[in-house]
Parts: sequence; C-alpha cells; structure tokens
Amino acid sequence: MAAVMTRDIYVGNRNLNPPDWIPFEWTDPLHGPQLKGEVIVIRPEGTSGNLSAGLWRTGYEIPGCEADGSCRINYSAPLGDETMVILEGSAEVTETATGRKHQIAAGTILSHPKGVDLYWEISRPFLKKFWIMWDSPNPATKEDHLYVANISDNPSTWKPFKWVEPDHGPQTCGEVHTIRGTGSTGTYMCGLWRTGVGIAGCAANGTATFPYSAPLGDETLLLLEGRANVVNEETGEKYNLSAGDMVALPSGLPVTWTSTTPFLKTFKVITREAVPR
Repeated sequence: MAAVMTRDIYVGNRNLNPPDWIPFEWTDPLHGPQLKGEVIVIRPEGTSGNLSAGLWRTGYEIPGCEADGSCRINYSAPLGDETMVILEGSAEVTETATGRKHQIAAGTILSHPKGVDLYWEISRPFLKKFWIMWDSPNPATKEDHLYVANISDNPSTWKPFKWVEPDHGPQTCGEVHTIRGTGSTGTYMCGLWRTGVGIAGCAANGTATFPYSAPLGDETLLLLEGRANVVNEETGEKYNLSAGDMVALPSGLPVTWTSTTPFLKTFKVITREAVPR
C-alpha cells in the first residue's frame, strides 16, 4: 500500500485471532506464485515508504501447509526488508546462497534484507510471528545475510536513547540495543529499548514520562515486558499497553509516553523513506 500522511495510532495484540485470516499470497521472483500461511494486517500504512505490520501463522488446515501443520517455504522477501519476532513454534531457516542455517523458536528476532533467498522448514504443529514489512523508493545498503537476535538479549553495554524533540529540544530516556542499523532502502533501524530503575531519564522507581513525536521515523513496537500509557496529544485519546501489545506510531504525531512499571522493554522498528544523512 502506498504511504499516506496518516495521523493514526494503530494498536493490536500478539493474541489477536479474528474469524477471518487472509491467505498469504505473493509472487516470488525466484520461485514464482506462492501461497503459504495466513496473515492479519495491524498496521496498513506509514507516513512514508511502504510500511505494514501484523501477524502471520502456519498450521493444520492453513493454506500451503502439510496435514500435520508443518510447512516448507521458499522466500526471497520481494516486498522489502522484513523483520519478525517469532511468537510461537519453531523452524529451521537456511540462507540458500551460503547454506548457513538458523534454528529459530519463540523469542527469536529475524531481520531479513530484501531479496535474500531463504528456505524455511517450519515444524509441526504451527508457527506464529509478528512481522514488519518495509520498502522505500530510495536505495540504501545492499545486504546479503540475515540478522538474528532474541527478545531476551542483554548485551554488556546498552546505550542511552537520545533524540531531539522538535518542540522540546534534546531528550534522553531509556536505553537502546541496536540489532540492525541499516536497511536495503531508506532509513531502517531495529532493536530493543528499555526503561527502569537506574536507567537514564527514569524516575527513582523506574517509571518514565516524556514527550515524543517519533522524529526519527515511523515506529512499530511490540511491548515485551511491563506496562505503559500513550496519550495522543492531538486528540486526547489514551492507550493502555501491556506485554504482548503492539503499537504503531506515525512520525510527527505528538504523544506523551509513560512507562508505568519499574521495568519496561520493547522491540521496535524505525523506518523513514529518506536515506540517513
């Protein structure tokens, strides 16, 4: 879907299960027409580029899957860079150019550059993932390998999260661990962000409140631990978030973010059509 100047905040949950999932069909440049699994779209758009996010699953009686729920897929990410968090199930993913294999399971983060060919062997009885798909008309960094991480990663060094808020000046709140800092197109960053006791910009009890307008680009987040409130400062609408919730923030929309628990952790993807300067 082409980008529009949306001012909408989209919210979903990892456990969404509507009565009608959509069969996932695409034409792969290397493998032809494909039909594998089912999809739900939670975020249909961004303020720039082609951005979408949602849930995808395989399993018993799901299109393209075996009778026992397992599934085999050839996939080269023709629609753009795709980053995902595995929510349930397990699989072996092979990078076909090198033969390098990855064993993935619940909690795995997999960031897939556009055009990198993979072979998936998904184990029975099912697999479910949270995905973010991104493409920009502006080429960025050509990459030929997967990025693999985990939602439980805890590197020895986290970096304070610093940014400039247009109406409030320089800000520092929380810490960030970058998993992938470049994309095949446009601006692309993904990683983990956390607030808590003793972390920059947080109160003594670990909570944190700050103004935010996602100035670096559209943000798509999965809340991994803790709880938060988000207030849309244009409409006054308030969102109460807890672990398992997904929230999509459009770049430029002013919100107030409050981490309400002593510790909070999110997985986040930031995208913008323009290439970083």
